[in-house]
Amino acid sequence: MKLRLESRAVGDVLIVQCHGRIVAGNEVLTLHSFVGDSFGKYGVVVLQLDHVEFIDSSGLGALVRLVQAARAKKGDLKLSGVPANIRKTLQMTNLLGQFEVYDLVEEAITAAYLGSRYSPGLAGDMRPRVLCVYESTDVCAFLREILCSAGYNALTTVSIDDAKILLKATKAKLAVISSRLQSVYGKPTRKTFEEIDPGVTLLVLDENFATQDPGEAAEKLLSNPVLSTLAAN
Repeated sequence: MKLRLESRAVGDVLIVQCHGRIVAGNEVLTLHSFVGDSFGKYGVVVLQLDHVEFIDSSGLGALVRLVQAARAKKGDLKLSGVPANIRKTLQMTNLLGQFEVYDLVEEAITAAYLGSRYSPGLAGDMRPRVLCVYESTDVCAFLREILCSAGYNALTTVSIDDAKILLKATKAKLAVISSRLQSVYGKPTRKTFEEIDPGVTLLVLDENFATQDPGEAAEKLLSNPVLSTLAAN
């Protein structure tokens, strides 16, 4: 089965779901190109391998090269959901110790922010953390840019489920969310977040935020008192 890759960003972590086989030829080249190009943009990449059927020697070599490349750039490559047959192969080849391996992708994301013996993780950024959740990847990119330029550590995602993971891992005290995401699965997002951290503050963006003049939208967000309070603390 041809290798197929699906990715999503969870803050500064890129999750790459792999489907099929990681074997010599186009599959290895595809993985190298896709993941290798991500290291400059994301501090940590997590490969989800639970849907990988088989990996050959070239595929294992590719994983080793990728983790070495990530750590050379002060980042990391983590593995999650490794099938039993692939874990056995890693053990037999004495390569298992080269990687951080997690059963669940949530565990890998949390570890990315806490650091490990392999890499310092993403915890070293001391700027005030702002968790941004918006259903549009373009708006997430806009929020990230304006907040980071203003001196904040903006963590963005399009998913409330991923936002919950980020909130637990980073302990961000301010969450900026889309007006359309105030209630998810029939439960108020505010209540969902407060169950994770009672001290979190929720800032709901205007309903028309995505269509506003960019300069005006940025100015209104950055002038919000809750951001000033966060920076002061």
